[in-house]
This record gives sequence, C-alpha cells and structure tokens, in this order.
Amino acid sequence: MGTVHEFPNVIASPPGLSGWSLDVLLDQPDRRGTGTTRGQSTFLTGVIEGFYGRAWSQPQRVEMLDWIANAGMNSFVYGPKDDIKIRARWRELYNAAEAAALQELVDAARARKLIFMVAIAPCLDVVYSDASDLEALKRRLDQLLDLGVTHFALLFDDIPRTMMPADERAFPSFAAAQSYFANEAFRHVRARAPGAAVLFCPTEYCGAFAGHDVPGSAYLNTIGAELDPEIGVFWTGPDIVSKTITAQSLSEVGRVLRRKPVIWENFHANDYDIRRIYAGPLGGRHADILPLIDGIITNPNNEFEANFVPVHTTGAFAAGSDDEASAFAVALKAWQPRFRLAFTGQTETLTVEEIRLLGELFYQPFRCGPQVEGLLQAARRLMSQKRPDVRDAGWQDGHEALVQFRDRITGLFNRMTELENRDLFYAFHPYLWEAREEMTHLVTYLDWLAGDPPRGAEFPDKDRIYNFYRQGFTVAVQELLPRDGSGRYRHGV
Repeated sequence: MGTVHEFPNVIASPPGLSGWSLDVLLDQPDRRGTGTTRGQSTFLTGVIEGFYGRAWSQPQRVEMLDWIANAGMNSFVYGPKDDIKIRARWRELYNAAEAAALQELVDAARARKLIFMVAIAPCLDVVYSDASDLEALKRRLDQLLDLGVTHFALLFDDIPRTMMPADERAFPSFAAAQSYFANEAFRHVRARAPGAAVLFCPTEYCGAFAGHDVPGSAYLNTIGAELDPEIGVFWTGPDIVSKTITAQSLSEVGRVLRRKPVIWENFHANDYDIRRIYAGPLGGRHADILPLIDGIITNPNNEFEANFVPVHTTGAFAAGSDDEASAFAVALKAWQPRFRLAFTGQTETLTVEEIRLLGELFYQPFRCGPQVEGLLQAARRLMSQKRPDVRDAGWQDGHEALVQFRDRITGLFNRMTELENRDLFYAFHPYLWEAREEMTHLVTYLDWLAGDPPRGAEFPDKDRIYNFYRQGFTVAVQELLPRDGSGRYRHGV
C-alpha cells in the first residue's frame, strides 16, 4: 500500500484484503451499536488481516475476534498476504492442517456471533475466459463452503490493467471480464448457500486510481453496470490511505457503482511504511458518511498489539460517534489492563497518561497527537533562531518544556521494558527507541546552544556521532534526490 496520486499503469502497493456482505439475511443482529438490522442489509464493521509481512498467529486472530465483538463490530476477514494460497497460488486447495486452522476460526467467530470472511485474489495470472480457471475458483469456494464460510471477497487490486490475448477476444473491456468472473463466482456460492455473499475489490479502488475523475472512469462505470447488484464493492476513498473521506465523494462513488461502497479503511495500515506505527484514533471521517456506505472494515497495523485503539475507535465511529478525542480516551482506558508490569503481583500497570503519550507519539498517518504536536511547535520555534538569545525567558521555558518531554519519553521507554506482555513491548520497541534517541539528540543540541557556543562551533564534536545516524544503501539513494517538505523531488531545483 502506498500513497500514489496519479494513475499510470503501475502496480501500487496493495491496501490489504477484506470481505463483506450486502442485502443478506443474517441470523446475527447489526452490531453497530443499535442491535438492529437495516431491512435485509447488515452494516458490516470489523477488521481485515490483509497486510504484507508476518501474519498474525492463530491465538492473536482468536483474540482479535474478542476485540471486534467488544468494540461492537461484527466481522473478521481472513486475508493475510503471507497465506500464499490467497493470491499467488489461488488455484490450490488448503491442505488438511490449513483447513483445520480455518475451521477453528469459523467456529470461534460463530461462537461470538461474528461473520467470518475469506479473501481470494485470483488477479495475478487469471485468464477470465478460461473455463478451467473458473472451475479452479469454484473448487476453492466449495472447500471454504464445506468449512462453513459463507462470506467471500474477490480481490482484483494492484494489478496491471492488461488482459491475456484470449480475454481480449472474449470481452470488450477489462472491467467486463472481471464482472463476468465475479458474477459466475457469486452465482455458484448462492446456488450452494442461499445466504452467501461476495464482495468485489476493483482495480480502481480509490479516486487516485480513477484519475481523480470517478464519474469519467470507464472502468468504474462498467463495474457499476455489469457487476451483479448484490455484489458489494470496496472503496478506500480519494487515496489508498485517505486523510479524509467526505459525504460528497461517497455520493459520487455510489452513483457510479450503482450501490453504496464498503469502506476498506487503510487509515491505520502501516505495511507500506515499516518505519511507522499508528496507535491513535480513527480520524478525518464524519458521521454524515455512514448513510452513504454499506460498511467500514479496518485494515490495521502489522503489529497485532498496536491495534487496540484503532479497532475500538473504528467501532465507535461505525456506531455513529465521530468525536475523535472522546473515542481515544475511552479506548485508552480499556487498553490499560494490557500494560500490566511484570513482578508486581498483577496489580500495577502503566498509567493512562503514560499510555496516552504512547498513543500520541504514534498517533495517525497525517499528524501526531495534540500534546505532541504542541511540543513539536515549540521545538520549531526554538530551532528557527540561528543565534537565539538563550537568556530570554521564552527560550528558556521552551527549552525546559522539551527537556521534560524528553524525560517523559525516556521514562515511558524504561517502563515499557518491564511489561509482562512482551508482544506489546516488542510491537512498540523499535519505534519508541527511535523516538527516545531523536528527542535526546534534540535536547542535547539545545543544551549545547544554551551554553552559547562560539560562532563556527561544531555539534556534535568529532568524537560523538550518535548511533542512530543513518547510513547504508537506502540513505545513499535518498541523498541523491532533492526532496522538499512535502516529500516531492524536483531535479535541478
């Protein structure tokens, strides 16, 4: 997954995997906080395990089902890219051990009154007009139906917009070929299980991939016209990772697709940037979009333990609350028991304020938390002066505030090392280590400035180069590209 803003014929990093149901009679109630269903349609909310990288363990998946239920949501989607039979070897059946693991998850979800979905992505090498490929997909669906799976996601994301010669002869367009294949799969599962549901992820799954012109997209218009109206369609917003998703944009998408989209929520995804993690609340969305969508399913961090706040605040939003600060506060309090310290007789945890600092340091993809943003602004003011008057009371107050902030981060780092939950500790360890080191470096520099060094003095001195000074291949490549504050490169400027 990456933040691509143009739409050439390229393979962008995928947003993850997901699944959903539309206009399906379900035994369980709508878990969107009201306990009611909307006619025959269930508003789908939940979590997707759909990232690149190390998959969650089976116990973590089962625990995630509890988080989903406790957050008032109703769905879990099994779609880890680490499962090679989802994408690269989509024609192959699961072996006995793999099928047994899926059966365990089906049963665990059913016990919690949750929908369990499985993704299949036959998009890398499928020949849409080849009857044997369609039969291979049906065999996969049959195996999953036999395990009790009735909700499926067919994914056609992040692939070249090209067809095999046989498909070019058989179909008028790429979208028509995909619609045919998905429709046949839908008819097959409905014939075996009348309550079965299929969700479709289009190749143009965001506004950027539609050239920022959804109404003018021939691809999306064909999908809207030819895809069976009971098949749902995923949408990530204006971008793969969308800062905001507005009601106006969703109304436009709904008109083109001829159905309400399901939001494939990448706000907390981090598999596209291994240097970051997100432990803050869902943001940039207002409750006025809820009537315009048929669900919202979050594709969160690779690190399982980092996802408590993302999952619970997504649940709060799906239930109709767009008060970001309130949802964050409630989720932090519920998260606190997981921060139990070892060797304390199971009585002591990190304080809520310590956990809040952790969440604000690693808040959202487009900003830090409010208190952290305030301190960064203070740091920018201090650093904007080439020769500051270090005797000025304002400068000294700013310096002292940053010293205290450094000490809070260091204290949090030290306390985190004592957590009983080692998975939680290691989920944040590399990110918190870096935050501590960088903040220490900044404060050490301000301390040096406070000593009023002579003009031309060098910091740090030649015998003290910090161990986080970045070197290596990727740094060397970055140094070749003149980058501005927005991350864009302009050669020769």
